[in-house]
Amino acid sequence: MKCGRQITWGQYENSSKGDEAMQTKRVANATLKEERKTDQDMAKLLKNEDEFNQFIRMTEYALVHFSAKWCEICEQLNNLLLEFKDELKCFDLAVVEAEEVAGISVANKIVAAPTVLFFKKGKEVDRLQGFDPAKLRIKIIKHNFVEGVTSMTTKPIDDEKNDVNNRMKSLVHHSPLTLFMKGTPDNPKCGFSSQIVNLLRAVNADFSSFDVLEDDEVRQGLKEYSHWPTFPQLYLNGELIGGLDILKEELNDPDFRSKLPKLKSSNERLKALISQAPLMLFMKGSPKAPQCKFSKKIIELLAGINAEYSYFDILKDDEIREGLKEYSNWPTYPQLYLNGELIGGLDVVTEELKNPNFVEKLPKSS
Repeated sequence: MKCGRQITWGQYENSSKGDEAMQTKRVANATLKEERKTDQDMAKLLKNEDEFNQFIRMTEYALVHFSAKWCEICEQLNNLLLEFKDELKCFDLAVVEAEEVAGISVANKIVAAPTVLFFKKGKEVDRLQGFDPAKLRIKIIKHNFVEGVTSMTTKPIDDEKNDVNNRMKSLVHHSPLTLFMKGTPDNPKCGFSSQIVNLLRAVNADFSSFDVLEDDEVRQGLKEYSHWPTFPQLYLNGELIGGLDILKEELNDPDFRSKLPKLKSSNERLKALISQAPLMLFMKGSPKAPQCKFSKKIIELLAGINAEYSYFDILKDDEIREGLKEYSNWPTYPQLYLNGELIGGLDVVTEELKNPNFVEKLPKSS
């Protein structure tokens, strides 16, 4: 059985055979592990159902790693979790040997190792199967803020600090969806702020913004108020969602997207989409998997001149598919836009590419 392969519980046999080199490596790894870890540093090993239930109930924010001893990726993931635990200091960590305590694994619908379960006050709030460090870190941070500011030791604060916190609270509730960024949506002052604005516009989100470069008190105060050190920061109904990386992850969730307030005008969304990149292609499918011969052909033409472009799959959004036809008065796909202006479909692009002046205007891949 390999890492990530589906597990069938209760069908394991002990084997007396073993690769001597592999055994030596395991012993060496175990020795190294013992040398570099103290009891405090190690993840808690849960050996039965009672220990598991007690751990998730008694812990405010817990991660449980369902591991397998034979899987090197599980060992790597465990070390990574320990590093995140030391760095972020916001969660407790435990390990379950998935095959040795099969009852817990079955009850929690574990089908492969490694799998990490996220618990808040005894309730599972998320899970991640496989080894994906970037996504793991994002999920850890995200769930640390799901219920607002993490529980921390309350310290006496003076009236001045109280006033700052009250102002921060008022600002994050200024509108249902509030973005704190560098610059303005139409004139962002950093790449991350620009990207997050494009993401919100692409989903037709109705949001207000605050330029933290114009108010240093807010810029510094909000970092402390929400325990989030960087900008941009996005708030929904006064609760911190997170920054750019977390929003990217959340937008993959249809339930999250449905909670975002939407602009009334679909034309605003279309305008934002066609201006999302200097060269924007609306097609059926993706460049790697076009779903019609016309889309496939236009991809080949753009690749032939090394054009740099972004794309939108109109098969995934009927509102865009139908709305863009009316918005640009162009009834078919694909459609290609340059700097927000319609060039046309396959036939028009084919003709335009014969013109060196037109080709020169197109952005090129480096």
